[in-house]
Amino acid sequence: MCFDMTYKVTPGSFDSMGALVKGKKICFTYECNTRESTYLHLYDIHTKKRIERIEIPQSYCKGRLCSVSLECDQPYDILYHYEIHGKKFTDPYATGIVGREKWNDTSRAHHSYKVYSSITKKNFNWRGDRSPRIQDQDLVMYRLNLRGFTMGDKALPEEKKGNYRGFMQRLERLRGLGVNLLEFQPLYEFEEILHKIVGQTIANGLRRENKDLPYGVNLWGYSKGSYFAPKASYFGGTDPQVHMKEMIRAIHSKGMEMIMELWFSPDTSHNLILDSLKFWHEEYHVDGFRLIGQDLPLKRIAEEAVLADVRIFCDYFPEDILSRENKTFRHLYLQNDAFLYPLRKLQNHKDGSIIEFANMMKRQNSSYGFVNFAASSDGFTLADVYSYSEKHNYENGEENRDGQNYNFSHNYGVEGETNSRNVMNERLLHIRSALAAVVLSQGIPMIQAGDTFGNTQFGNNNSYCQDNETGWVLLSRKRVYRDLNRYVAKLLAFRKEHPILRLQDPMQMADYRHISYPDLSYHGREPWTVWLSDDRKSIGMLYCGAYGEPGRKDADDVMVLYNFYFEDETFQLPKARKGRGWYYITSTQNADWNDEGELLSDQSSMNVHGGAVTILLGKKLPEEVRKVKDE
Repeated sequence: MCFDMTYKVTPGSFDSMGALVKGKKICFTYECNTRESTYLHLYDIHTKKRIERIEIPQSYCKGRLCSVSLECDQPYDILYHYEIHGKKFTDPYATGIVGREKWNDTSRAHHSYKVYSSITKKNFNWRGDRSPRIQDQDLVMYRLNLRGFTMGDKALPEEKKGNYRGFMQRLERLRGLGVNLLEFQPLYEFEEILHKIVGQTIANGLRRENKDLPYGVNLWGYSKGSYFAPKASYFGGTDPQVHMKEMIRAIHSKGMEMIMELWFSPDTSHNLILDSLKFWHEEYHVDGFRLIGQDLPLKRIAEEAVLADVRIFCDYFPEDILSRENKTFRHLYLQNDAFLYPLRKLQNHKDGSIIEFANMMKRQNSSYGFVNFAASSDGFTLADVYSYSEKHNYENGEENRDGQNYNFSHNYGVEGETNSRNVMNERLLHIRSALAAVVLSQGIPMIQAGDTFGNTQFGNNNSYCQDNETGWVLLSRKRVYRDLNRYVAKLLAFRKEHPILRLQDPMQMADYRHISYPDLSYHGREPWTVWLSDDRKSIGMLYCGAYGEPGRKDADDVMVLYNFYFEDETFQLPKARKGRGWYYITSTQNADWNDEGELLSDQSSMNVHGGAVTILLGKKLPEEVRKVKDE
């Protein structure tokens, strides 16, 4: 027992929020927002029995803050609660939470799912760890839920499922795909067991006990949490702080960055939000954050000097914030579904606009960035976009009323899974085309976990509470999906090899370097002329490679032909630059790949299958071919 019933209470220092250990003293600082007495409850870490209930004098408070210092021989052997207005609660700034070491442990019901704040050690050998700090134009994002990503992997042993150890075993596979920016759904402590209160408080003049019953599982973690504590069930139960740091160090060692999602309710203190971002960055070397919620202090976050090199992703930033950004400390990124819907509407023939699609493909800003994706956790998986015309969320317990109603999806003949080869081929074509559009877009391409392996949620487009094979990532063992994963790896390698596909500055669609081609031009049934109107469902995009590599006029040009019609479309090709020819690289119709390219026998036109994307390269012709051409 820490205090052995003797202790010394003195005023605290107000140096920082939470519990801070200095030698044999613990300084507890918290917000009280009352003039009434508040209390500090201390518990033994081993038995969970209360040691003391200490009243905090008003003289230890300044404004809404209270700070008290206690002498203790073994400060890391205690747990604690604060009590205000007769209600006990964990410290919002606690760096550790004890009581949820096992995921979805319903045996916790016998002590009312109680959890405790803990005091954690900060010493960790980072071994010189530093963020890779990848250039914006080189980023490729992969988004996942730590538990869901590993639970459905049948190749993992049971002890590695649902936790960081399983993820670590799959880290090299992700690097091999070509991603270098990992975005995790919440990794901080949250209550995964969903509760509901049943019973009446007063009936017939008698008070009845309310029962707090579990009714489901919060797989995603979008709820109020302990924003300074790693989730123990994800990180080994004991020493989660150490294990989370080990995971981040391993991610960095692979040349990859790590982003944490943080969900905040509207009543969350703005100070706490800002403090949590700085804490995870400084203490855990987290490279950036995706902020989710309403009434977020976006201006304060954007202008915080300590966070100037930290990547901040959000679905919306006010224009006055974005307008103040500059290239030197570019760190704000819009991450929303603005790219997703124009693509889906064109693919699935839901009144899509080729104008909107073209604008999304080239959107970029010198001072802030964009994230482009074809699927996310909020909605269908990519495979389900082309397998279901309607959502199937009945298992969520909300009578199919939850989830997105505007999916712009299409089942291509059969609702759900099918053995029809024709239907499957059509679906695979659209999956490949969607991923090609994402990878070839300017901005940061994002891949949702499992989408390169045909992951399905069986038509559930809101699987937040499905801690089962519906909500987990199921890596299909079918050859077609292994081939899909390899194809996406080829696409990402192609993007990396051609800087013109990933500029940080916006395209000007002009020949401002006098190369004979503009940086980007549009083409259709006739070269250099394309009618961008809502009745059009195809477009050719020609990227002049020299604009992606200043000083290298010999860089390859890239021609991407998008055909969103059901039927084939013939594009008339512009004449290749002098001494060059058009080489065929790939079509998403048959998923072939020619690394060196195959010289087209017909240099004037290209037929593109309905729903497909075709990639050509404008390359230097071999000497013998040039001579024949000149003759």
